[in-house]
Amino acid sequence: MNAVVEGNDVDAVLPQQQSAIARDLRLNLKRLLGEGALAPDESAAALLAVATSVGDERLSAYARHQLEALEFTPAQIEEAAESAAIMGMLNVYYRFRHMLGNDDEYSKAGLRMTALARPALGKERFEMLAFAVSVLNGCASCIRSHEQALRAAGLSADKVHDLARLAAVVKGLNTLSR
Repeated sequence: MNAVVEGNDVDAVLPQQQSAIARDLRLNLKRLLGEGALAPDESAAALLAVATSVGDERLSAYARHQLEALEFTPAQIEEAAESAAIMGMLNVYYRFRHMLGNDDEYSKAGLRMTALARPALGKERFEMLAFAVSVLNGCASCIRSHEQALRAAGLSADKVHDLARLAAVVKGLNTLSR
């Protein structure tokens, strides 16, 4: 298990319902953070991005604490959190284009995204966050695009799969905590 998870009690920030569903969700998160294919820095950054995307302040704070323990810079931590915002914008726009099925008339997004050119987290890590947030937001074209970029960069299918699982589990936990 990751030392980062062992050193900090993730249970303290999770919903405390005792139902079978709540237990499954808690165990899934702990397994993804501690035993999955993602390295501790990757899982903590992805957790921050998807937790921010669903507005889960407790999981976001937990992920920030993990990233600080991993010696991420404040700029990197902020970028991981803010990746939820820029990907939220892009996911909505590209879902619009995908739903219309008419890329010719709407071929230029015309949305400023210069922050994506040189991310503080590095291109591969930012792509990982973009993929996880896109899974959460259900943007098929963004999911395909970021998955292809990650696989081309050499990221294993297991890591890509764990990013998707992490997004799904965070969505479930956030729904449960409402």
